[in-house]
Amino acid sequence: MAKASIPVLSEFDARSLSNLIYAFGLAEYDLKFEDGSTLFDALALAAIPRLSSFNSYDISNILWAYATAKASNSDLFTAAADHIVALDNLKTFNEQDLSNIAWAYSTAEEPHPELFRKVSDHIVALETLEPFRPQAIANIVWAFATTDESHPELFKKVADHIVALDNVRPFVPQAFVNIVWAFATADESHPELFRKVANHICALDTLRSFKPQELANIVWSFATTGESHPELFKKVSDHIVALGNLMSFKPQNLSNIVWAYATAKGSHHPQLFKKVSDHIVSLDNLSPFKPQELSNIAWAYATAKESNPRLFQKVAEAITTQNEFNSQEIASFLWVHSTDGQIDQKMFQSLAPTAASFFGTYTSQGLANIAWSYAVANIPAPSLFDDDFINACLEKERDFPLEGLVQLHQWNIWQEELKSNVCLPASLQEKCSHAFISTFPKPSLSLAR
Repeated sequence: MAKASIPVLSEFDARSLSNLIYAFGLAEYDLKFEDGSTLFDALALAAIPRLSSFNSYDISNILWAYATAKASNSDLFTAAADHIVALDNLKTFNEQDLSNIAWAYSTAEEPHPELFRKVSDHIVALETLEPFRPQAIANIVWAFATTDESHPELFKKVADHIVALDNVRPFVPQAFVNIVWAFATADESHPELFRKVANHICALDTLRSFKPQELANIVWSFATTGESHPELFKKVSDHIVALGNLMSFKPQNLSNIVWAYATAKGSHHPQLFKKVSDHIVSLDNLSPFKPQELSNIAWAYATAKESNPRLFQKVAEAITTQNEFNSQEIASFLWVHSTDGQIDQKMFQSLAPTAASFFGTYTSQGLANIAWSYAVANIPAPSLFDDDFINACLEKERDFPLEGLVQLHQWNIWQEELKSNVCLPASLQEKCSHAFISTFPKPSLSLAR
């Protein structure tokens, strides 16, 4: 049918062409021709000249079809966006049309700020969002957050609408998760919204309807926005701990969960950390885990003061076999191991050349963390701490926070103890020494007399 339709596409009226494209998108079916072009390329060539003939429903379905079928076609998306932006208003677009369009551009990774501004301004100007279904609302804010389109008024309009609802039962878990995730990702704060969502989840009899990723995204969103809700974190923790196993949890889920519990205030849950660590340790290997996930897991356990030698050993073994770490991950991972006291000499020695290769990309705190980590571990690394390291510190001299200067002071003392030829220049030494002294509490006047 696909091949047969190509020669007669010019004979299709607007609605028929829209329905044809929608059908192929729904089936996620594309066809590649001998010249390298595809069925969706041919459909786009037929659709672009007729954009003015399509109604809002047709345009929405066409864009949705391309995004669903993963059929990339920037010419179509650009032409459709320009057409929509040029319209006097979007009154003919219903809530599902707007949702589909925003979702399609985000999913297809086709940025168009003017289009998102047009959609946002239209929604904000509406008297009410009552006609919007929960999934439509979720898709819209998800799309804006994913494309990094900042529209605070839109997020406030959505949040105020949800907070004002007497009943939020129509919101399925995925909708609620996508909404709070969008607010966290877009860095949009709305305490009343988060409280409403948390209270609703806590009132549920069970969290069985929540998928692992939804559980992870919920706690990650609350931790990221700094919205404290101990009851919610306990509910999620108790649910995860009670599960028979965590095999359905992907590495990113596990990483985000422990990161959230280590970050959120008042969310100390040792049983959760034990459940996750037991699962990770039981795995044959950690090859599915990305460097950032391993780094976040190690950081979370160290920050939460949940010492687990077996976990740290497992992660250390994975670290030494992966060569995909960036500067932040290396600095964070070394700091974690030194903080927790889980010192693996071979690992520290093996990571020294890799750590040295990132001198041009470390932040000032990253440099300080690496220096402090090796000093605490008491593992000399001449190939790491050389003139290049000193030059990197001098380039960042004005950027070091107080904590970083204190760490460098401790490293410099360690170098002196090692009788090393490498040490900080006098000016930076003095600055670090003053920072170190300033961290000691000063006696009160009454005690000083």
